[in-house]
Amino acid sequence: MKFEKVHNKGQARLFKSRYLEMLTKTHPVVIFGMYLPVIGYMLYYSHATLGYSLLRIVLTYFGAMFYWTLFEYVAHRFIFHWVSDQPAIRRVVYTLHGNHHEYPRDRQRLFMPPVPSVIISSVLFCIFYLLMKNNAFVFFPGFVSGYLLYGSMHYAIHAWAPPFKWLKPLWRNHHLHHYKNDDLGFGVSSTIWDRVFRTMFTLCLMLCLSAAGYAHQQAEGEYRLVKRDKSISLYERWITAGNEESVREIKAVFTVRSDVPAVARLLTDQQQGVVWNARAKSYQVLPVDEGREWITYLKYNIPWPFGDQDCCLLFRLNMRNEHSGEISFESTLNNRFPISGDVTRITGTRGKWLMEELGNNTMQITYTITTNRSARIPRWVSDPIVRNNMFETMSTFRSILEKR
Repeated sequence: MKFEKVHNKGQARLFKSRYLEMLTKTHPVVIFGMYLPVIGYMLYYSHATLGYSLLRIVLTYFGAMFYWTLFEYVAHRFIFHWVSDQPAIRRVVYTLHGNHHEYPRDRQRLFMPPVPSVIISSVLFCIFYLLMKNNAFVFFPGFVSGYLLYGSMHYAIHAWAPPFKWLKPLWRNHHLHHYKNDDLGFGVSSTIWDRVFRTMFTLCLMLCLSAAGYAHQQAEGEYRLVKRDKSISLYERWITAGNEESVREIKAVFTVRSDVPAVARLLTDQQQGVVWNARAKSYQVLPVDEGREWITYLKYNIPWPFGDQDCCLLFRLNMRNEHSGEISFESTLNNRFPISGDVTRITGTRGKWLMEELGNNTMQITYTITTNRSARIPRWVSDPIVRNNMFETMSTFRSILEKR
């Protein structure tokens, strides 16, 4: 199930008819509203009318929930990822599941819509009843509860970050399924059957797959919002450098009550440099053209798997007025800051601080930076570290600048 581009915005158009199209979408509240009354009634009927003991109901109910996890795995692997050369089958598979892989963040299609959901669940109940008679009135509620748990997990995985550390493996497994290799990682609410049938992502496999790009890699040239708070928005894209290597470009956008000279003073303040630069343990400034050009040497104390790194940057100030201008920077060499054998020199760095006047002594600052990535560090490891460090750096820089 491969697509030239995975869209993290928008949704697929499945039918020309807007009425049929409307029936392909739903909200979790609708699905819960449909099934919770059915679950409650069937459990009550099993105890009050059929006379089943509470122990029998509990064991059957949770057994059915566990059975759902196997059904989920089998359906996902063999039906939703059915590969066929027949156009009709491919169309059905795309309508059922393929559109979700092309538009994984379309929240209106993370649950099965009401009409097909009712049809499928009715057929399943009939099968359960034929196989287990009245026990189906207990088994079916547990099975549907498993589905609701799966649907809730699926919705959460695509909509939010994991709320607890112990849930991160589930999030990672499903994101790898979407963005790395959809021939693995079929479990959503559980990875039990991926382990049993050996379709689990392993560390070794993830390291191999990382060469193709991390789970959230976007099309070249397209910025993607990766982090935001009330003050700062952080974007990222991957572009092709002159040597045909893909390099990361990060953009941070924020507003601040300050001016261009204050930005330049903060950038040349050696004491403050180690404060606002996340993980910087050395920040040295060498003036070149007083007030217009300077060289900055930065040394970072970065944890494993990166190790200590440093960089040497040449800055140039182009000020149009007090609240408008640009400070560009790029990697450079200087005898005062030689390359050390025990520290990795960051090369290929370039970027700028673009300051635009908004009025009332306020500027919008757009910071962009492009740096050659380390080929030995896979993106699924490096991306969170790079983003968090950059966000912390920009937040601290803005806070210090605002107070000046």
